[in-house]
Amino acid sequence: ARLLARRGREKPQLSCNFCRRRKLRCDRKQPCDSCIRLGQASICSFPASQASPAKGATQNQLQERIEHLESLVRSLVPKQEEQSDVPTIGTVPDFGSGTTTTDFRDNLASDFGRINLQSQDSSYVESDHWSAILDEISDLKDMVSDQTNGLHGDSGGDLTSMPGTDLFLSSLYPTTKMEVIAALPPRIVVDSLVTKYFESADMPVTLILHRKVFLKQYEAFWNDPLATSVMWLTILFGMLSMVAYTTLLSNGGPDELDEQSTAEYKHIVTTSRVKMIQCLRQGNYLKGMPHTIEALLFMLQVEYIQGEDRQQGCWYLVGTIVRVALKMGYHRDGSHFPEMSIYEQEMRRRTWYILMQFDIASASQVGLPRIIKQAQCDTAEPSNLLDDDFDDITTALPSLRPETEHTLSQFLVYKTRIVSVYGMICDFTTSSQQRDYGEAMRLDALLKSAYTNKPSILELRPMQSSITDGTDLATRRLYMAMSFYHAQMTLHRKFMIHAKTNSKYALSLTECVDAALAALQLQSELFEQCQPGRMLYAHRWKILSLIQSEFLLATTILCFNLNDDVVHTRRPNVSLYSDEKCQQSVEALRASLDIWEQQQDISKEARTAVQVISVVLSKAQEYEESR
Repeated sequence: ARLLARRGREKPQLSCNFCRRRKLRCDRKQPCDSCIRLGQASICSFPASQASPAKGATQNQLQERIEHLESLVRSLVPKQEEQSDVPTIGTVPDFGSGTTTTDFRDNLASDFGRINLQSQDSSYVESDHWSAILDEISDLKDMVSDQTNGLHGDSGGDLTSMPGTDLFLSSLYPTTKMEVIAALPPRIVVDSLVTKYFESADMPVTLILHRKVFLKQYEAFWNDPLATSVMWLTILFGMLSMVAYTTLLSNGGPDELDEQSTAEYKHIVTTSRVKMIQCLRQGNYLKGMPHTIEALLFMLQVEYIQGEDRQQGCWYLVGTIVRVALKMGYHRDGSHFPEMSIYEQEMRRRTWYILMQFDIASASQVGLPRIIKQAQCDTAEPSNLLDDDFDDITTALPSLRPETEHTLSQFLVYKTRIVSVYGMICDFTTSSQQRDYGEAMRLDALLKSAYTNKPSILELRPMQSSITDGTDLATRRLYMAMSFYHAQMTLHRKFMIHAKTNSKYALSLTECVDAALAALQLQSELFEQCQPGRMLYAHRWKILSLIQSEFLLATTILCFNLNDDVVHTRRPNVSLYSDEKCQQSVEALRASLDIWEQQQDISKEARTAVQVISVVLSKAQEYEESR
């Protein structure tokens, strides 16, 4: 049998400690070339021996590592800042005066993300990603405890087993349209699942189908199945797979279904997914025939909801969908093309705005740049209309519904406005050029304007005040708020570290920590409402998975900030909790830890969150006890 226990090191360590942790090439000099190049010469060290160090030596190493973290954070602040005054919002501080490009890159080396170079699996994430922020904290964890193999595990093994990549890499055999149709359940079952989809669906892809038009297409399919395109069949199978899967998860899951129904639903989930892939391949999805983008988006939604830690595979799929959509001209508004009907123009607007959200969200989750460039697009916002207001024979759109009347299109428009500013923030924070604080303040103002200038019906309210509004509207408010908090954290985290030594960045520290605290407060409220018998229990699988990356970012930011406070405070008889924000952070992290612990059996990211929070809270407790 394979031994799963971790073995001790069989070979002597030849690389320095820093290169070993970062998986860099080490020339074994003292200091080595890699440490010199990355500005880490002062901490370049080699193990004195292969024996375990004495307790005192370990404590000394820990103290040195903590002091290094302090110096690293302080080194991020350019020297010129010490002579600057506190600016107003319109002021543009000088980040690079008197510094060469090389100096700037050295000073902000950590802003260029994290790369992991391995022979079988190389990966990179931008510095905005939560896992990159954890790098320094994870170094401390390696020093404090040798109980784990590190915080950042492998990326999931063989790419062919990664959700989202089967469309490109699987070895599914080809099929004919007749075989695909034969795989459908009896019509009475299909009718039931399609009805459930339109009754309860509140997913991003819901808007890309017009209910009345789809019903006509659905009846035409049953009248002449072989005349239907394989792309439309992909959409139908996507509906079946999603509804069957969510039925298994909702209302207590399989426990409330008899054994036969559970087996049938599981069969529908797996068979429908396979048929979607076969249909997309048979229809040559790269050609861009009618229904292609809708079919691909349904494929994406199925992949996204049916697996944990699936972001990377879905990111590959989003990239393909965006490129096919660009090829089909979705980034240009349909009003430019007289041959396009009013119905087609409006549905393409809905589809494009949903795809924009997927592009930005998936890029954020894997810590990589987005694909769509807004400056190259002019597609107009979707109209605040219901499907009953227009159809495929409409010659002119009717008057828009008032903002006081909520529609799914309204939510799409206002959420996309926030997400669009978030995309601009990501472009700004991941730029390899020097970042201008005045531009950060401009983006901050844009973000707040996009969030505050929304209909009152979309204002965030306590769940107790939303019981008469329905779960769909209540969750949409939560999604809006989390998008706003996520954007705030991403924008201000870059400058939060500078605020500890320069008061002109104090606003960024406040905004970033407040957004993280608000996000974790929502996490606690959502988790409570997703328990059996509560308002969101039937939707728990969707809510907790769609915004998990936002909760991870908030957790990471509070851990980083609290860890920094522990390192820098170190004053006799001064409690860490004398600072109100520190106390709030500790309480928020303790509550979040309880939530992550209940998810760690199914999510690698949750396990990482548990490990990191535990380390930081332990350090805070040790500091308090040592006063």
